[in-house]
Amino acid sequence: MNLKKQLGLSLVIGGGLLLGLSATPANAQARTYVRYYENIPNKTVSVTNKNAYVYNNGRLSRKMGTMRYYGSKVEEYYAAHVTKNGKTSVYYKFRVGHRTGWVWHGYLKSIASSTGTTPTIPTSGANTQTTGGKSIAPSTTVENVDWNALEKDPRSGIDAGGAYLMQLFPHTIYSSQITRAANDVFDSGYSDAVDFDDSTQSIQETLGEEHVNGNGAVIIRVDADAPYDHVAMEQALEKAGYGATARAKYTGWSIGAQYAGAELGGEAPEPGYMLIILVPNP
Repeated sequence: MNLKKQLGLSLVIGGGLLLGLSATPANAQARTYVRYYENIPNKTVSVTNKNAYVYNNGRLSRKMGTMRYYGSKVEEYYAAHVTKNGKTSVYYKFRVGHRTGWVWHGYLKSIASSTGTTPTIPTSGANTQTTGGKSIAPSTTVENVDWNALEKDPRSGIDAGGAYLMQLFPHTIYSSQITRAANDVFDSGYSDAVDFDDSTQSIQETLGEEHVNGNGAVIIRVDADAPYDHVAMEQALEKAGYGATARAKYTGWSIGAQYAGAELGGEAPEPGYMLIILVPNP
């Protein structure tokens, strides 16, 4: 082999090695993982950067748009301590009505009240007794929940469709955390962040973010046909093997549900989509 060919071969090999070496650290640094989650006080905060990216979970798996679509004020209630691009950071989970997301904590600012403190939003356990002997407290059986009151509360994440679905499972226990988890799956779907046929493990991780032990959870994904009314919802459950007799077997389990009615439209899940999550209690 002459000198010119030897030099050319050396340059090719050397260049390839350099490319390989330079690519490795970049890929390693791009990894994002959660070091731990943390409970934080529920409170209303102001958004300081409307262009901040919003993520679908604490692992920052996918972007769901920016904060401009969530308004000027949100409620923060959970934190994820992550390592992103080799640097540690903290992301807060927030909600606005039925919608939730994760954003870097620095883009959320406390709102000072007239007394100089940050007002907090009361939990659903406060002042939970309502008219007619019904309640909006978590851990109430579906027969005794004041669904009308919950539907009017934007923090509950409850709509008429989801409320009706839960009542189809007699003597189950309404769970605000499970309902929020179901809501998270729906919200993520607005930006194709998750498939609605997401794995059970993935939904169990979402339950974990709401402090729910998802071991043994039953996750029901069903599509109702037009006109997407109560009759269609029950028929879809029957067809999927969850008739009245099967539903009665979940007495004492905790439940949360979401339903995509025809009125949602836009980028919401397809009309008729139902998600029911049942979690056994000890």
